[in-house]
Amino acid sequence: MSWLDIIEFIKQWGRLLMLSFLAATIQMYLSKKQFTFFHYLMSVLIAIFAAYLAAMFCEWRGFDESLKTGVIGVTAYAAPHLLEGLDKVIKSFSKDPKAFIKLIRGSK
Repeated sequence: MSWLDIIEFIKQWGRLLMLSFLAATIQMYLSKKQFTFFHYLMSVLIAIFAAYLAAMFCEWRGFDESLKTGVIGVTAYAAPHLLEGLDKVIKSFSKDPKAFIKLIRGSK
């Protein structure tokens, strides 16, 4: 690993962290929840995870750098909503797997 690779790695993670901190701050401000350090830290961790997944998706699909930043930012901002939706889907599946599969397949 050369110095250029290390610098590129630091730039990539710096961008992810900065977007995640910004997204978590905006999300906490707009949610009207009590602003505590613990809630902020959890929001930042969720945003970092979502931003990392979005970055890997963008890299896999070969998106342009300017588009990649936008996709990462939107995903980091929407991370709590995405995870809440995923949680609801998992709960629905765990309650009644047969009904869930029928719902997905579209059969009655």
